[in-house]
Amino acid sequence: MDDDHEATEPQADRQEAVDGLQERLRGIETRPLASRAEAFSHLHDDLRDVLEGATDGPSTEPR
Repeated sequence: MDDDHEATEPQADRQEAVDGLQERLRGIETRPLASRAEAFSHLHDDLRDVLEGATDGPSTEPR
């Protein structure tokens, strides 16, 4: 496999994750305060799952 491809693929994945997080944060910040807290809690749980290596993906609860 091409070393350049291996070096850029994780960077592309990382940028996609950052873009997705930014979009999600913008969506949360437009909500009323009461529902914002719940949305941030779901985001926290999803990020914790990723960091802990959970394989079942982000939660499927409504946001």
